Amino acid sequence: MQQTFPKLKSCKLLKSPFKSFQKVDVVSEEFTIGRGLENKLIIPFGTISRNHCKLFKNDKKWFLEDYSTFGININGVNLGKGNSAEINHNDVIVLDETYAFVYQFLNKGAKNAELAGSSAKRIKLEQEENSADILIANEMMNNAKVKFEKSQDCEIRHIENKIESAKQIKTKNMILKNQLQLDMKRKIKSLESNFAAKIENLKGGKNEVKMQKAMLIIKRDSQLATLKQDMEAKISELLEQINKHNEIESELIVENNLLKEKLLRERDEFLLELNRENSLKQDIMKKLETQMKEQEDVRLKEKQEFESLLQMEREKLRLSKEKELNAIVEQKRKRELELTGKLKLIKVNLQEQEKQKLEVQRQFKYQLEAIKKVKDEDKQKMEQLMHTKLSEAEKNAQKKIETLKTTISERETELSAIAAERIQKQAQQSSEVISSLQDQLERVRSQLKNVESENVKLIQNATSNTSEVGNTIQTLTEVGNIMESELQCSICAELFVDATTLNCSHTFCKYCITTWMKKKRECPICRKDITSECRSLVLDSFIEKMVQNLTHEMKEKRKIMLKAREDEVTHMNTKTLGMIPIGLDTLMTEPLRSIYDMIAPTRLRLSMSPTPPNEIPTYDLTSPTNQVLGPHGEIIVPRYQRRRRRPRSSVHYASISRQHDRLASAYHEPFYDF
Repeated sequence: MQQTFPKLKSCKLLKSPFKSFQKVDVVSEEFTIGRGLENKLIIPFGTISRNHCKLFKNDKKWFLEDYSTFGININGVNLGKGNSAEINHNDVIVLDETYAFVYQFLNKGAKNAELAGSSAKRIKLEQEENSADILIANEMMNNAKVKFEKSQDCEIRHIENKIESAKQIKTKNMILKNQLQLDMKRKIKSLESNFAAKIENLKGGKNEVKMQKAMLIIKRDSQLATLKQDMEAKISELLEQINKHNEIESELIVENNLLKEKLLRERDEFLLELNRENSLKQDIMKKLETQMKEQEDVRLKEKQEFESLLQMEREKLRLSKEKELNAIVEQKRKRELELTGKLKLIKVNLQEQEKQKLEVQRQFKYQLEAIKKVKDEDKQKMEQLMHTKLSEAEKNAQKKIETLKTTISERETELSAIAAERIQKQAQQSSEVISSLQDQLERVRSQLKNVESENVKLIQNATSNTSEVGNTIQTLTEVGNIMESELQCSICAELFVDATTLNCSHTFCKYCITTWMKKKRECPICRKDITSECRSLVLDSFIEKMVQNLTHEMKEKRKIMLKAREDEVTHMNTKTLGMIPIGLDTLMTEPLRSIYDMIAPTRLRLSMSPTPPNEIPTYDLTSPTNQVLGPHGEIIVPRYQRRRRRPRSSVHYASISRQHDRLASAYHEPFYDF
């Protein structure tokens, strides 16, 4: 289904440059409007911002986001910059303050627009359009009236401000005039008092006094005359200014009166024009109302016709449904008849099956009685067979035990011989490593001797000891580094702990290679299959002796590592006891493996008491018979060379036969296989 986009329809006729914007098609789900060239709709008008607004669709709903400077109105509500709101079908959008671009949002994809083909919806749309036009026109008239009144008030206020300023200047001039008069009087009094004091203070003869007095009076009169002239000149200037301001004030008052008359006249004319336009609009409204009534009548007629058609369609639908129901009822009745017939057949079959069941039960009872009779006879035969088979089983078991003992002794001799050969091979292989290590040890010992001799000399000379001690520490660290590089396990990157050499001549820690072999049975370095492993006691003793000559830190590190490794080994042994050793796994046959599994609990119990390291047996590789030596050099006789145990008694075999009887009764058949 093709997607339908909404439209923007102008609510009034636009000017000739903007006639192309009378109807705007929203062509995408994000439709931008503005003065800038990057917008989808470019409106080159001053009140439209560069990025004015954006129409966008979200979840089948349309929204308008405002980016304008002065704001956008939706149905008379100011949206505000940066805000967004949902817009519905027939919403009125005012893009600017001057109401130059007023659009109606028409969304044909909405639910209301889908039904716009009917006459009722069309009339409603026309009514809404007309009401929107009237609202906009009234709002524009009110705005024009308010603006006209504001301009008139502004002009009247300007003239009144001028008159008020003229009055203020006049009052200032009057105040200045009064101040000048007061200053003149004060100065005259001060002059008269000064000259009176001078006349009183005159000295000399009478004629001289008279002459001086006359001179002072003349001088006083001249000064008073000049002072009065100055003051009168200033007062005359102020009076001229006051007269000028009076004239200006009178002119402003006359101008204000004329302006008021003019403004009142213009206001009356404007109100008359508005009233005339209102009367025209009322006439238009009356015409619109008559049109709306006519359209309403047409709509009612169409509605009646539509209802009659709908009633006819309903009647047809009711008749068709009644026919379908009758057909379904007839089918149901036929189906019920078929099911009743089948039910009767099933009942007959059930009765026959019941008869057969009773017959089978009777035969089964008869057979059970016959089986009971036969069972008593078979019981006696079974007991005789069991006794004979038990005796045969005891003989076979005795033979198998003897053969197993012989095979075990043979395997033990073979294993000891193989182990001795492998130990000799590993000793030969490790001799090369030990010789190289001994050479390094000799070099280190020579270095140590040199250092000791130098230390003795330095002590005798009582010079700086700290530098030489540093040399000894450096040599010890070098020895430690050499040991770590040459005698290091490639798995844990530490000095060997219980060094174990494999059949491929590579050496690892015992714990490390054991944990490695749980995952892979191949050498970590050369990837050869591991068939044997041998402890290198010489390498362990060499490492322990060399560690004693190292620094205190390396000794402590070695102790901590040995303690941690012992804990890990004991933890591993408690888990792995009872398992078959790695070397024996490939050599054991099935009887040996079963015997080893039988003695596993005993090994676990014995392993809980740890064996001291000085009691571990060793092999004497120098002797031709590869004798096993104890901790004090005594020869340990292998188990297979010791005196054989006496055969078991008949009581033991009687208990075994009783166990076989219990197993046979549990499994309903005799059990003889070992």
